Amino acid sequence: MLPGKRILMIGSGNVGVIVAYQLLQAGADVVGIVEGMPKIGAYGVHAAKIRRAGIPFYLGSTIAEAKGTDHVEKAVIAKFENGQIVKGTEMETDVDVICVAVGLRPLSELAQMAGVQHDFIPEMGGWMPLHNMDMETSVPGIYVAGDTAGVEEASTAMDEGRLAAAAAAEALGYLSKEEAEKIKTGIRERLDSLRQGPFGDRRMAAKERIIEKGV
Repeated sequence: MLPGKRILMIGSGNVGVIVAYQLLQAGADVVGIVEGMPKIGAYGVHAAKIRRAGIPFYLGSTIAEAKGTDHVEKAVIAKFENGQIVKGTEMETDVDVICVAVGLRPLSELAQMAGVQHDFIPEMGGWMPLHNMDMETSVPGIYVAGDTAGVEEASTAMDEGRLAAAAAAEALGYLSKEEAEKIKTGIRERLDSLRQGPFGDRRMAAKERIIEKGV
């Protein structure tokens, strides 16, 4: 079910951008994506779809005001610098939904309980478990994937799960080293492809740091 007809998205990370595109596919009019940072946070493969669809990104901006009585009727977008709204930059637009996609963090509670080594990686959402190239943590036999391994997006989460599963199957003797390496190489190539481009470079570099520290 569509939550409304004219939707404004706050947050240009993968979740915000993907949901905005899905809303567009479902028939909604997505009037824009507002991002407080000066750069788009999503991977290029997702952000490019939004740009091709003609949906504007309002970078370095925030919502100054939401107007309405029984429901949202208008939103005021304004430039945002040093924690302050820049006066004179306000722009009003008609909307009936403001969707908020910000503040995500890794789900690392179970890994913490298991004694897995963590580090603070801001590009991936904060404190998170360190892991090696096979998604195995500092505790042998414990693997992480998806939002536990850092906030990214659904396609990445699924492939990280496949990578962890292949590594676990190899460790348990269900796959030979050659079979496992062939499977893992294909998955890593897909993950690298998802993280490529001007919008994914920061997360690619962050993942490399996580693996270096987790080895």
